[in-house]
Amino acid sequence: MFAEPQGDYSWLFDLVAADPIVRHQALARHQALLAAASDALHLSNGLWAAHYRSRSSQTRLAAALDRARADFRWREDQTIYGPVHAFRDAPDDDRVGHARWAPIAALYLRWETEYPDDWGAPGSWMWSRWGTKEGLLRQFNRRGLPEAVKPQIAELILAALSRPYRCKDWLYAGLVRHLHDSPFLPEVEMLTLADDPLVQLRAQFVLQVAVHPEQTPTRTSWRRWLAARA
Repeated sequence: MFAEPQGDYSWLFDLVAADPIVRHQALARHQALLAAASDALHLSNGLWAAHYRSRSSQTRLAAALDRARADFRWREDQTIYGPVHAFRDAPDDDRVGHARWAPIAALYLRWETEYPDDWGAPGSWMWSRWGTKEGLLRQFNRRGLPEAVKPQIAELILAALSRPYRCKDWLYAGLVRHLHDSPFLPEVEMLTLADDPLVQLRAQFVLQVAVHPEQTPTRTSWRRWLAARA
C-alpha cells in the first residue's frame, strides 16, 4: 500500500547550495541518515532470516521483524529517497501528490547534474542511482511537469544536451513535449550553433521532437534520425 512519507525536507535543497560549507553539511547529514537506514535494513534482513529458520520463537521474532521494518522505512523516509519514492510510486490519479513531491524529484536530478561526485559518492545512495534517475524521468514524461518545476527541468535538459552523455540522459528528450509553451525552445535553437557537432545534432533532434509531440523519442528513434541525416 502506498504511504506518504512524513518529515521536514526543506534542508534537502542545501544539497545543491552554492555555499560549499552549507552543501557539505547537508551532504554529511544525508549520508548519516542513509547509513542509519542501511543499518536498520541489515537488522531487518537478519531478523527475517532468523524468523524463517526458527521453530520456537516465531511470535517474538515476528514482532521484532515488524519493528525493524518500520524503523527502516521511517529512517529511509528522512532521506531524499522518502519523497523521491513517493513521487515515483504515487498512484496515477494522485495529481496532488505528483505536484507535491515533484520539486524534490527535480532536486534529485539537479543534484546529479550539478554535483555528480556528491550524488554518486558511496554514502549517498542505497539503491541504483541510475534506476532512480530513470524512474523519475519516466514519471515526469508520463504524467507531465507541474508548473513549479518546468524552469528547472528546462535547465536540466539544456545541461544534458551540452555535456558528455551520462547514463539515462536520453530520457530527457521525452520531456521536451511538456515545454512547448516556454522560452526553452529558443535556447535549444542556440545550441544548434554550438562548437561541438554532437551538441548541434542533439539540439536538432530535440527540436524535431518538439514538432512531433505525439511521438515518443527513444534510443532507436535517435539512431534512425541520425542514419537518415547521414
